[in-house]
Amino acid sequence: MGYTINSSDTFVGRRKFREGMTALIKKAHQKKSKIIITDRGQPDAVCIPIEEYEAMMEFLEDAHDRNLLLMVAKSRKEIESGDMLTVGELKEYLELEE
Repeated sequence: MGYTINSSDTFVGRRKFREGMTALIKKAHQKKSKIIITDRGQPDAVCIPIEEYEAMMEFLEDAHDRNLLLMVAKSRKEIESGDMLTVGELKEYLELEE
């Protein structure tokens, strides 16, 4: 399975992670980056800031909402077909002042 690596991500072996856990977590939080923990040079686990985890969980919860997925699919089709309003048309439709 593939994953995206950013230049701010840190790769660290298990032993070094245990030894420097506090500083590594603080660094990841400050840089909003991942710590990729390796075992014998192979990625094994990931430590991420809580905000990123919460955003991922919210996304996954939304992904299980069938109605939301259907609305997104319908919206994508409308966009592809050009069936959409400009901002000005939307403001007019909603009777908002420009």
